Amino acid sequence: MAHAFSFSFYPRQLWNVWHTDALDSTSFSWTASVLILSLAGLLWSLSRKSSTRVRTSIGTNGTAPVCPPEQLKDDLKGAVANAYAFERELTVPFDVGDVRVAKILMHPIKSCRGTSLQEARYTPEGLAYDRNWCIIEAESHTIITAREVGKMVLITPKVEVDAASPYGGRLTVSFPADSECETFSVPLNPTDDLLASWPVIEDCTMFGEYLVEGCVVSSTLDGPGSRTPSEVLSDYFGRAVHLVMKGPRPRACPPTQAFPQLEETAKFQDGYPFLVASEESVEEVRRVVSAFAQNESPEARIGGIDRERWKGGGVEIERFRPNIVFGGSGVPFAEDMWRRVRIHPSEESDSMDASADEARTFTLVSKCTRCLLPNVDITTGARDAAVPYKVLLKFRRNKDPARMSKPCFGCNAIVGGTGIVRVGDRVEVLEWASGIGV
Repeated sequence: MAHAFSFSFYPRQLWNVWHTDALDSTSFSWTASVLILSLAGLLWSLSRKSSTRVRTSIGTNGTAPVCPPEQLKDDLKGAVANAYAFERELTVPFDVGDVRVAKILMHPIKSCRGTSLQEARYTPEGLAYDRNWCIIEAESHTIITAREVGKMVLITPKVEVDAASPYGGRLTVSFPADSECETFSVPLNPTDDLLASWPVIEDCTMFGEYLVEGCVVSSTLDGPGSRTPSEVLSDYFGRAVHLVMKGPRPRACPPTQAFPQLEETAKFQDGYPFLVASEESVEEVRRVVSAFAQNESPEARIGGIDRERWKGGGVEIERFRPNIVFGGSGVPFAEDMWRRVRIHPSEESDSMDASADEARTFTLVSKCTRCLLPNVDITTGARDAAVPYKVLLKFRRNKDPARMSKPCFGCNAIVGGTGIVRVGDRVEVLEWASGIGV
């Protein structure tokens, strides 16, 4: 924020000006004016810092920079452009009420449409079948995402489990009607013999950095004469691509500042096995988007925002592609401050197994820094010029110590074992993070 005065005299400079040999009455008056203005600017600056300190550094215990959770609900009143202008820390622990698993989302093919589930099995590598597959460039082996090809979100993969099938079921992939691409089905869990007939790609490349092993899906369950997945998908993309299933070679997760020795593995997720978020957080994003869309003052300007479209703030949680969505904390971004949570089964028969506690314990290893993918409309595949990315930049930057310039939404997580998560399961906070959170 610009100060009222831009004079920047230091004490030695002022001393030299005061003691110049050429000092006359005119220069004396000028110097006195400069001194008065500089002192006024200094006092004004100090008063601003003092005011900021009162707002950001005095918590309920008077010892740490804090933000009472209830203050989050009033941040936009009267000052849309300056919402979240001050860095704060939430006082922890705070009352989060009865937190439950509100939604479970599984995305079989990376960047394609997700599926909402009532329950899901999981392993330390993520939800069962989540990001088991991806689509790559046939020549470069680069993994393609909706960041580059927005219409990927219109491809609908569906996991169909069938215990009687030799493959445990099928993955059915369908396309928008106007694409004229036919639906196809592939084995859900191909046998070793079938996998041996599929080409292996050793260097499926993610972000130009991570090399992931994959097998080109070369068989369908659609009968003689059917086209291969590569042929159908190449028609949809307008260039040569392949559907690839994750190979057996482990793919290491990158370390985080909090966990520099992280040894977890993942599939085709961007970085980590799980992404968690909360209903309160996405509701806060909607509220901020709506406030910016309705405020036409120069201070609230966001380039490219469609004010009419976004005045209702309708940002869907599915845009952020989380796996587990919590609800009930009553505090936006409460998950930023949760280091470890345990998800307790809602069914009493399961809750007695104390030995499974570690398998139900999720560790939040970092916040998720966001790119432009959430700007892609999940119903049309078109990418918005502003929402939510540019709005997130207004109040969700400087949250991740490794990438301070990126806005954050949701948290990356790992888990201690294998289990089942269900909608309605109770969430217990076991350990809190300090500072700016996980």
